Amino acid sequence: MRTFVLSSVLICLCIRAAADVQFTDATDVSGLTFQHFTGATGERYLPETMGAGCAFLDYDADGNLDILLANGTAWTPADETDTPRLYRNTGNGQFIDTTESAKLNVPMYGMGITVADYDNDADADIYFTNVGENRLFRNNGDRTFTDVTEFAEVGGTSWSTSAAFFDADNDGWLDLFVCNYVEWTPETDVPCTVNSTVDNKRYRTYCTPTVYTGQSCRFYHNQGDGKFIDRTSQAGLYNPIGKSLGVTLLDYNHDGWLDLAVANDTEPNFLYRNNGDGTFTDEALVMGVAFSETGKARGSMGIAAADVYNTGGTAIAIGNFSNEKTAFFYAKPGDLYFTDRADRVQIGNVSYRSLTFGTLFFDCDLDGALDLFCANGHIEPEVLRYQQHIPYAQLPSLFRNQGDGAFRDITKQAGLVRAGVGRGCAYGDYDNDGDLDLLVSNNGVKDEYSRVWLLRNDTEPQSNYLRVKTVGARGNRDGIGAKVRVTSGNTVQYQIVRTGSSYCSQSEMTLTFGLGKNETVAHLEIRWLSGEIDRYVELKANQMIEVVEGASKK
Repeated sequence: MRTFVLSSVLICLCIRAAADVQFTDATDVSGLTFQHFTGATGERYLPETMGAGCAFLDYDADGNLDILLANGTAWTPADETDTPRLYRNTGNGQFIDTTESAKLNVPMYGMGITVADYDNDADADIYFTNVGENRLFRNNGDRTFTDVTEFAEVGGTSWSTSAAFFDADNDGWLDLFVCNYVEWTPETDVPCTVNSTVDNKRYRTYCTPTVYTGQSCRFYHNQGDGKFIDRTSQAGLYNPIGKSLGVTLLDYNHDGWLDLAVANDTEPNFLYRNNGDGTFTDEALVMGVAFSETGKARGSMGIAAADVYNTGGTAIAIGNFSNEKTAFFYAKPGDLYFTDRADRVQIGNVSYRSLTFGTLFFDCDLDGALDLFCANGHIEPEVLRYQQHIPYAQLPSLFRNQGDGAFRDITKQAGLVRAGVGRGCAYGDYDNDGDLDLLVSNNGVKDEYSRVWLLRNDTEPQSNYLRVKTVGARGNRDGIGAKVRVTSGNTVQYQIVRTGSSYCSQSEMTLTFGLGKNETVAHLEIRWLSGEIDRYVELKANQMIEVVEGASKK
């Protein structure tokens, strides 16, 4: 019996010591026409400048990554044309808008997206976070979706941002964690003004969250019958001071239970340790990730976690407000707490002027070392009136992992020379050539910056790779939480199958391991949340393998 399915993509094996990283804007040629809509009328309502997210997903299970984009709508009345947009990948680098045929053309003031098979029926379901009621769409398996929000009891009435599906209690069913921001409605909007340094006049501006009361995140436990139950308080996750914008999954104490790291805006960050009994404990303060090194709560937005040094350690990157450096918390195995190494890894000064939302770790050049990408853009279109050195539209940031502990800014060298008002970002191999492409959502307060970006990875020469798709049998169908270890040459890499991360967005769940010049993988090991361990040896490079839980023992 075959224990995994192979779908090989052969590539050139002429490898240089360091590939020339290059991204090409493929938005127009791909057929993506999306422009984000905020419903802005000049009132400077805070949600208008905070959205929205994006996602790579394969909603029709044809092996090609599709694109889903959250969208805003008019405040009143809602316009039936302003809905999320779903673009199906036709397999030739082209996308077609299938929103209506998929029955996702539902007006909502969208913020974020998370995607997973919550009902374990082998297809991708979608959860939208909104200003107002969130929505859960069950995949019908025929390229259509059904709104099951009311039945599943996961709507809520808050201003929600990022979210993540994960199995909190290892029972095989995906639970749901939802970040909530502040208590806000158009009726309770607070008018904020700022004094211009240009003409000394006062202008209406977007407020900071400090003028609003925070809202607690929510935790919904999956009952296994299509319904969820709110267990926020019982799980120890009720905390109304958070003003939460980003969440990522990790296992920072290596105990086999998925933990949560949450980025909070102007409030201390959270680091929730999973106690393994259905409850969580916030250890952000004792673990050193709640504040900056000076003890200050920062304006934190997006968040990502990964083993960037291939040692089994954990790095947590958090995008912060302008004049606040992007955080780079790191703990190697055995460390008692994290330390912010932003300056030491050489991203501190480079990120100081940027206002960073989406953050993600991925291997842009397939050399086996995870790099860092950030989506940047200010919240105030007229920011130059009072901060003359910080623009509204900003370049994204691409920091290449040098393999010596430091990262190098290669943004412009990699062809990322277009400024935008970046919010969400995600990675995925949409053209099935083995390397990871980027999707960036831009905020639509000004029309010229509202286009989505599809950035195709054209790095040459291309290194070798192994792509791993997990399929749970005893555990959740997506294998979320599975820890995958790849040994090739002298390098051992570790990755976790995740939802969430970045800002209001989701990357593909298939894991990509860069192998550099290595043409084989000596060992592949998957540790599932169920406790099952699968092992394979001597795998050829440049293929995607689909690994089913427990299959290596059959």
